[in-house]
Amino acid sequence: MNLNKILIYGSTYLTKITCDFLKPHYDLVGYIPSQNPLIKGKIDLPIVNEDVEHDIKLSIQYDKKLLNIENAFNVHTGLLPEWGGTDILYHTLKEGALEQGMSFHKITEKFDKGPIISKTTYPVFKTDTMVDLYQRLTQICPSFVLGSLKLLECLPSIEECQVHNPRLFKRGNIEDKDLDTYKNFIPTINKLYHI
Repeated sequence: MNLNKILIYGSTYLTKITCDFLKPHYDLVGYIPSQNPLIKGKIDLPIVNEDVEHDIKLSIQYDKKLLNIENAFNVHTGLLPEWGGTDILYHTLKEGALEQGMSFHKITEKFDKGPIISKTTYPVFKTDTMVDLYQRLTQICPSFVLGSLKLLECLPSIEECQVHNPRLFKRGNIEDKDLDTYKNFIPTINKLYHI
């Protein structure tokens, strides 16, 4: 698959650091910003629309459903198929998971259900907070995405990659007793990264 020109979807801090890492390797033709990014990132690319010439679309924490999914891929901040949907860091801690990770998959009509190209994991410790897990994501995301794109370039067939029905967590499904911690997560990350 030809990946010379990549159109980015998303405008979070994770999007920013991943784009910065990818620039020496690919022509990032521009980005389409999220409508309401929770953890904002200053993307050093022009804001464009879907009409810009591109080979693939790459969603990194984009907060809307893509309508044109031809050659579209997603960087999901959870291990699919067990951890689909949103608020994955919260649910990881809530369920006492021992590991979490990221998945790179083709986007299809159904959320987080497309063929999985690659995954990577990181450990989760009993004392971890959502901030700790987010910091781990920032450490592994850029190189994980680069490796996934390189893998995508040499795969003989995406359609033969595994597809599962994901378990989906819905945004805002937070227990009342955890609301304060959840609400403080975003300001803490923004302060930590001087956003």
